This record gives sequence, C-alpha cells and structure tokens, in this order.
Amino acid sequence: AVERLAREAGVDLPKADARSEERERKRSSLHEVMELAARFFEEALQSRAGAAARGYLMSRALSPELQRRFRIGYAPGERSALKSYLASKNVTNEQMIATGLVISGEDIPVTYDRFRDRVMFPIADFRGAIVGFGGRALSADVPAKYLNSPETELFHKGNLLYNGAEARKAARDAGTVVAVEGYVDVVRMVSAGFAHTVAPLGTALTERQLQILWRIADEPILCFDGDKAGLRAPGRAADLALPLIQP
Repeated sequence: AVERLAREAGVDLPKADARSEERERKRSSLHEVMELAARFFEEALQSRAGAAARGYLMSRALSPELQRRFRIGYAPGERSALKSYLASKNVTNEQMIATGLVISGEDIPVTYDRFRDRVMFPIADFRGAIVGFGGRALSADVPAKYLNSPETELFHKGNLLYNGAEARKAARDAGTVVAVEGYVDVVRMVSAGFAHTVAPLGTALTERQLQILWRIADEPILCFDGDKAGLRAPGRAADLALPLIQP
C-alpha cells in the first residue's frame, strides 16, 4: 500500500538497508529473549523457591492480582538458573550477554546470572515490550538492595520510566502524570486508582525523563518519599527543570 501511494504521489521510497534490517532482526530476537526471561521469573515466583519472595510482596500489600498485572517475578538464588533455562530454549550465550541477563567479562571464564535471589520487576519501553529488569534483593547482606539491568541495545535507563506505557494512556483521562520513587510505589499507587503513575529507574530524574513527563502531561506531579533524600529530590528536579522551561 505504501509503495502504491508513493508511486501515485511521485515520491521515491528509501531503499532497503541491509544493515538496518539486520539490526532490527537482532533487536526483535533480543525482545524475545527478554520475554522468555520474564516468563521464567513469573513461574519461579509461584514455585516453592519463590515462597520468601511471595511473602515479601504480601508484606508490601502487593496482592497476587497486582503481581500478575505487573508481571512481577522471582530470580532464584542459583548461579545459573536463568542461564540454563534460556539455553534450553536455544538462546545463545551472546544473546544473554547482549540483554544483560548474565554477567560476563575477560576475567570471568563462565558467565552467570546477573539477578539472583531477587524479586523481579520487568521494565517495558513505551511500546510495552520488556527491555530490562529491576531486582529487589531479599537478602540484607548484598551490596545493592536494588539492581537494574545494565545499558544494552534495548535498555537505556535514562530514557525510560517504569510503567511508562500504561501511565501514558491513563494520563489522557487524568490530565496529569505522577512520578514516585520506586517500583513498589508505582504498583501501590496504581492499586489505589492512580494508573497514571511512573517512576525513574532507581536514580534521580534525568533531563530526558523530565522531558518525557512533560510530553505526557503539561503539569507532572512529583511525589517522592518523605525521608531526607526524598525531600531533596524535588529541589534537584527543579534545578534540572529551570533551564529547560520555554516561554
């Protein structure tokens, strides 16, 4: 249909770019890998190994219905649980590395799962495709309570907002968008009727995220925690916003 209209209008269509097509095929395959990982984590949450994770979620008032809605899962504590599962689905080691699901390096002879013994929150792009994960540790003796996917072909943390795709739809009716601090905050807000809620991904708002908020709604609402860090965050957001404000 596009080719026919182009001929009628006398417009030359851009020629197919083999490199672009190959890059798009690669991205599509990586999206499929992320979807497989999300299903694995969801199933693990419902297994015997996921009992502690289910207990944590219930302690935060995240009901089974909310867990299913947000596709919350659990990464088992074993070193290669996800890696073995993905390998059984014919996912290559290169694809696992490219999606950031395993840790690799010159000084690491055998890759292993990045996320272990963590409650898993899938992170989708604005089209709704899963591009990364945020993992909340269940053990207190780990270096990072929250761990995000690394920067990859699919996942660019500063350009995304948790629940961004769904919140953008809901913001049309609400007339605004609410930004909170974390994943659990978003889920709780949505359960309370504020479907137009998003969160930055574990860090302070970036300039790009602020611009996305302004595209979603003219007057975004920042609703951060009441602790010292949360009280400082709006000031930092204001410092970021002022140079960007247009007449």
